[in-house]
Amino acid sequence: MKHPHTPLLLRVLLAVTACAISSGAWAQWQWKDASGRRIFSDTPPPASVPDQDILQRPKGAALPAAAPAPAAAGAAAAPAKAAPAAPTADASLEQRKQQLEKAEADKRKAEEKAAEEKAAKARAVNCENARKNKATIESGVRVTVTNARGEAEYLDEAARAAQLRQANDLIRDNCR
Repeated sequence: MKHPHTPLLLRVLLAVTACAISSGAWAQWQWKDASGRRIFSDTPPPASVPDQDILQRPKGAALPAAAPAPAAAGAAAAPAKAAPAAPTADASLEQRKQQLEKAEADKRKAEEKAAEEKAAKARAVNCENARKNKATIESGVRVTVTNARGEAEYLDEAARAAQLRQANDLIRDNCR
């Protein structure tokens, strides 16, 4: 047979359990403000509230640090600026940025070096061709060139001298 007070007992037990579960949401801090009113909050009181006006605080909680006096504020600010900043995410981002910049600079140097090597090879080929051309012109052999109509023409003495000057200029520019 059922007990007549079971529903009432169950309700009371449920109410007590609900209160126990929600007790974490109750105010953990209590203090008196400047006008003497009691303040209930889950955040600590402002630094302007004196320690004797704090009525309750959570277990193990310390009072928030009070703001330094105006005279001490100037003295405390100077050492804070002089002290090196602790490594943060900003420092690691700055380090990563420097690494990327160094990698880009190295890549540019490698590209410039490759371009210089390519130019040096081209100068060497031009030098060799200019020396061969000069040797051919100076040999006294009859030299022909193709004109605009595709016909072969022999070089006369003026054209031969112009070709020799051009070969000497190319040798001077490319053979170092």
